[in-house]
Amino acid sequence: MKTHRNIPVFIPQEGCPNACVFCSQKKITGVDRRAELDTFRATVEKALESRWQESEIAFFGGSFTAIDRQRMISLLDAAYQYVKSGAVSGIRISTRPDFIDDEILSVLKSKGVTVIELGIQSVSEKVLASSGRGHTALHSENACKLIKKYGFRLGGQMMVGLPLSTPADEVATAQAICDWGADETRIYPTVVFEDTPLYRMALNGEYSPLTLEDAVTRCADCMEIFLSRGVKVLRVGLHASESLASAPFGATHPAMGELTESEIYRRKICALIGEARGKKLSVYVNSSACSKAAGQHRRNTEFFKNKYGFSSVSVYGTDLPEYTAKIHIED
Repeated sequence: MKTHRNIPVFIPQEGCPNACVFCSQKKITGVDRRAELDTFRATVEKALESRWQESEIAFFGGSFTAIDRQRMISLLDAAYQYVKSGAVSGIRISTRPDFIDDEILSVLKSKGVTVIELGIQSVSEKVLASSGRGHTALHSENACKLIKKYGFRLGGQMMVGLPLSTPADEVATAQAICDWGADETRIYPTVVFEDTPLYRMALNGEYSPLTLEDAVTRCADCMEIFLSRGVKVLRVGLHASESLASAPFGATHPAMGELTESEIYRRKICALIGEARGKKLSVYVNSSACSKAAGQHRRNTEFFKNKYGFSSVSVYGTDLPEYTAKIHIED
């Protein structure tokens, strides 16, 4: 069985008309299209040297459908050559809800795009306004429905910890993304980068950055909704390569996904323990999830010992489905 991966192609924010408070990308002008296409082809060719993996070209980093139209079509034409040759399985793009319409979707469909990820971020109007998103929740809903109508696979990107956002707002966003037909999602806890409006808001006391503990809790609340609704969670947290180490505030831990999954396993195991007590706790999970169930640096196992008085906690790998667990308690 082939492993699937993206071939990421970074498109700077030339096309984005808004200045979201959390965005650290600089707008650019005067793109040399020939040089850009040469760089694009070199990136794809290098990635395709790993032929054992099934690949998908992914245009990330900007609002792809908002860039200059001829530039967008040139990039899609270059990418579509790899689709038609069978070198890649499809094309994935990331864009804004307010740059989706019938005409745009017709172009994307004709050029081999298979997946559209929407930066929904929140369905709270106060959060969208305070974050400078420049669109409403209705834009997001209409865009999702239109994308599904055209037969694309839909990805919904959301954020936790935005200005004025509450855990209830974020749960509502996760539920809406499911309701609007998303097949997959990404959850991004807010990270504060320097030279952004959000950074200045944090320095002025107008915004309180997320603590790591809060970020994990709130991401887990949303992830549980996606798991219960069958929506695949592609990622939790930014990639470590996205200047995380240099960000002064926010959820900058490079393993946010694993921390969030560990929190979900902790909750599930606590629910199984309930009122039961004993000396030895044995936990059974999928073999790939043993470290998540035990927690980073075995934090979960220590939590179970301290909370329930177990003298020992052991985690065993089995063929159980992911995100499920069984336990056995001995006196």
